[in-house]
Amino acid sequence: MWLALLLPLAGDGLAAGLRPLVEGHCVECHAGAEAKGELDLAGLVGAEEALAERRETLAAIRAVLRGDDMPPPRRPRPPVELVEQALAALEQALGPAAVGPELRRLNRTRYENAVRDLFGVAYPARALFPPDDVGARFDSEAASGGASALLVERWVEAAETIAARALPDESASETRVFAAAELDLEGGAGLRDGRVALFSRGRVGVSVTLPRRSRYRLELVGWGDLAGPERPRIVFDLDRAKLGLRELTREAPAEETLALEFEAEAGAHELGASFVNDFFAPEHEDPGERDRNAHVKALALVGPLDPPPETAFTRALAAELGRGGLDGALAWLGRRVWRRPLLAEERERLRALSDEADGQRTRLRTALVALLASPHFLYEVERPAARGPERAHALATRLAAFLWASVPDEELLDAAARGALARPEERERQVRRMLRDARARALVTEFGAQWLGWRRLEQATPDRRRFPAADAALLDSMRQECEAFLEAMLREERPLAELLTADFAFVDERLARLYGLEGVEGEGVRRVPLPEGTRGGLLGLAALLTVTSNPTRTAPVKRGKWIAETLMGRRVPPPPPGAGVLAEAAATTPATLREELERHRAEPDCAVCHAELDPLGFALEGFDAIGGARRAADVDVRAELPDGTLLDGVDGLRRHLLASDALAPALAEALFVYALGREPEPAERRRLQARVAALPDEQRTFAGLVELVARQPAFLASPVR
Repeated sequence: MWLALLLPLAGDGLAAGLRPLVEGHCVECHAGAEAKGELDLAGLVGAEEALAERRETLAAIRAVLRGDDMPPPRRPRPPVELVEQALAALEQALGPAAVGPELRRLNRTRYENAVRDLFGVAYPARALFPPDDVGARFDSEAASGGASALLVERWVEAAETIAARALPDESASETRVFAAAELDLEGGAGLRDGRVALFSRGRVGVSVTLPRRSRYRLELVGWGDLAGPERPRIVFDLDRAKLGLRELTREAPAEETLALEFEAEAGAHELGASFVNDFFAPEHEDPGERDRNAHVKALALVGPLDPPPETAFTRALAAELGRGGLDGALAWLGRRVWRRPLLAEERERLRALSDEADGQRTRLRTALVALLASPHFLYEVERPAARGPERAHALATRLAAFLWASVPDEELLDAAARGALARPEERERQVRRMLRDARARALVTEFGAQWLGWRRLEQATPDRRRFPAADAALLDSMRQECEAFLEAMLREERPLAELLTADFAFVDERLARLYGLEGVEGEGVRRVPLPEGTRGGLLGLAALLTVTSNPTRTAPVKRGKWIAETLMGRRVPPPPPGAGVLAEAAATTPATLREELERHRAEPDCAVCHAELDPLGFALEGFDAIGGARRAADVDVRAELPDGTLLDGVDGLRRHLLASDALAPALAEALFVYALGREPEPAERRRLQARVAALPDEQRTFAGLVELVARQPAFLASPVR
């Protein structure tokens, strides 16, 4: 019972956490004068020892456990549960190891989601920010978190735009006037003496950015040449869609203003005005009746015409102003945006910055720009020495990033502030709550799209001569099918095996035609049953078959590599130099792709990998390069793995994958990388695999593995390596 006295200042939790492991597996070798490695664990019992000395020894124990360096290979390994329990107790007592801060930048998707969830504002970061780098697997990895000069510039611009949209000016609408020289001209249009003359369906236009959704008024200042039986007609348009028609009734030197109100969303738009009823009668006896034209001196945009709408964000901010004044509102705003309470000096700097502005809303908007442009918003910065509330808020941030690709909501921040996240039962409750939330769809659209690879559909270019059905609409239907299928697996907590064996698919009319399914009409994917023995599960999804093919033909090696890495969790090394392309035919040209690959596989440098990958890909040869079924007589889908296992098409491959039981650990490791932004260390990988193997059947689901990763010591103790 010597361990009951260990580090009394840390409380009973440390002793209880360490005792089963140390007494059962350590003290036999590490006690007394002959202690191995001069590590006498029994010597820690003295209450008179300085805390710093005990901390050094305990930190050494933690390093050994984290590296899986003990016990030595010849000794029985302790149960994973005891090691995790001991590590959790050490982390609680010592705090994270001092390895330097871990930096993970908000990628474009998380930036968009954060702005949406914080302010109810849509900001197109994916369109306006440079593309995110992708680490080994995901764009959420810490290695992908650099920032170019261009990105920093875009961050500042975005902060100003978002703050203006979240807290729009309550003052009267503004009028923006665009003189003739500033207008874009099309068709029969020419700039003359400070005006634009429109003839033969000429058009003037201007690009604008609208600050928020509202009513606006488009005005045209000009006059007409009133020839013929009609007045000159002007059609106003928004983004090339007709808004309405007005007529000019005055001739020079008089001028008039034509106006039309419209509603539009916030963001970039194009406004235009076209002259649509040209008339030309050069032989008319009256010179004033020979030519009808329109003349534009300026376009003007007036608005927003509606007062700023009240949003959930502005209502909450107003409530904070009512409770705590400007200081309270700034503290609340900082906590939400930086995902933690502000320090006293941070609150002072924010207050001093906002004091330079006039008006309460302007001061809040100024503060919001500063908060959004700060690294504390743009990066997850977690200090290794963080303790207590700081660690709890960092954990809340990791949970929101993992499950929602966004930021913590009020409930999660409150749980962190109360210290409730330190309790396993509260963490479990929060994870389950967050998985039920609509925002958990990010596990499908972000994690799933990158893990399974259907995001690459954006770059897919199937040969339209060989596959005329493969237009952009079909590729989009493929994406929708993948999202609907994986979301059903998540929301319905279906057994993980159904990722391979599902007897249903999500199709619209286009996909149904590709799959040979009858009775499906119209747009929008919906769940339909599949005939027995067909394409059920991931192996038959057209999107995944397309992104693992070449534009003109299937690619068994690509498909085999995708199966090995994604569904089996194997690491496939890159090909040796010069081995990435099939060799040119020599005297005799092979008759089939299979024969060509067999010749390639005969090369010593290629044989090892291709012997594993090619058979997996051959088993999917029953599907063409866009996922359509081939006639059985046209292809050979049989293959043999190096261990002698025979695969007979997709059914044989499916049976092999189920028998290998590799899918669950492969998915768990992919979730680990996505959640932590790094690959697991060897000891972490072994622990994770052991925990997956121990999962009861009812927890072997997509959601169950998400919860498992959220319980891992590496996730709870990040940024410790």
